[in-house]
Amino acid sequence: MIPRLFLSLTLLLFTAVPLSAQANEGPDAFLRDFGQRAVEQLSNDSVPFEQREAEFKAMLDEGFDLEAISRFIIARQWRGASEEDQQAFIAVFKDYLSQRFLPLFEEYSGESFATNGVRPDSDNEDLSWVRISFQSPNGQPVNTDWRLRRVNGSYKILDVRAEGASLALTLREEYASVMRQEGGLAGLVTRLEEQVARGAFRPD
Repeated sequence: MIPRLFLSLTLLLFTAVPLSAQANEGPDAFLRDFGQRAVEQLSNDSVPFEQREAEFKAMLDEGFDLEAISRFIIARQWRGASEEDQQAFIAVFKDYLSQRFLPLFEEYSGESFATNGVRPDSDNEDLSWVRISFQSPNGQPVNTDWRLRRVNGSYKILDVRAEGASLALTLREEYASVMRQEGGLAGLVTRLEEQVARGAFRPD
């Protein structure tokens, strides 16, 4: 299973309000704007859940490179899969993210986080890492690193790391095990659809 720390990572992104002055452009400014808009739209529990779920999925499409993330997570099985299975995976992956992370917005109580610098990728000028720092519930500082790609003048999120662990890599390892058991990507999609239908990914 995904380490419990990752249950909060998407929430941390969406609620990331930098405490330090930032440039008007760049991946850190993108995270600031994206986070502020998401909090306004997703933490209002007076809005029907179905509407907030639709808005959450729309923001996933806007801020995350879901196809690139899916290709990485599924790895070799992706190239041999049909387009139908590929699109079915992206759809159920969004359902999974929505079920697991959207309820966390109900717990948001105005916490602030700080961006602590941008580290460009030395091999690809379109890739960069942004560090976000926050206080854990026990008062200890926690650093998370967000990988972004510049796309058509904006940015898309590719991965997040916390305490040295990658969310994308963790899912890749977990899903590889399921695909070995279920006979490939179509089997993984079926397993995920069944789990989403019974609410298996709702946070405790």
